[in-house]
Amino acid sequence: MRRSNLLIGLATLALTMACLPTVAGPAVAPSAVPSAVNTFIVQTADAASTQTAAAQPTASPTQTFTSTPRFTETASPTPTRTFIFILPGATLLSPTLQGLTSGTSNSAYGCRVFNIEPPNGTVLLARTDFIAKWSVKNIGKNDWFRATMDYVYSSGERLHKVASYSIPKGAEPGKNVVLPVDMEAPKDRGTFTTTWALVVDNHYFCPLTLTIVVQ
Repeated sequence: MRRSNLLIGLATLALTMACLPTVAGPAVAPSAVPSAVNTFIVQTADAASTQTAAAQPTASPTQTFTSTPRFTETASPTPTRTFIFILPGATLLSPTLQGLTSGTSNSAYGCRVFNIEPPNGTVLLARTDFIAKWSVKNIGKNDWFRATMDYVYSSGERLHKVASYSIPKGAEPGKNVVLPVDMEAPKDRGTFTTTWALVVDNHYFCPLTLTIVVQ
């Protein structure tokens, strides 16, 4: 009886144990393959790099600056200077003064020189100051006006101190006027002649000549 009950208990226990769920043992981790680990690391790094690049702002296109050339000022050419050398004793005569005439009573402008001081051929010492004077008569048809008529150096020796003067006073036809010029005798000995002329409206006439001797 007891044995029978024992067998029944064991059978019941076995049946009960068979119906209970099987308890799994501790999981065994699969062995890792070395190449798989490296592949995983590379894939993880690539993903992180892609995400970092996506998070960064898009770089603006590179700007190219073109420098604008500045205006370069070109230096003006240096003006050329012209020097005129006058040799001692040279005679200068402007083309407009060549062929000076005294004119006639039928001319618009004419003159007659009737006195010269000092007289031609006067002997002077070197460096002597003196005043040359020509007394002239208006023999032309037109009046002489002080505002429009001058007498100027024309040619010959440069004995004068000033090369141009206005006539001292006007002169109607038939009237006289005295024309003085401050002069100085040259430093060298010899005979020296100077010539002046009246001028009005660019018309030159009436040669005024003086000759002196320096000792």
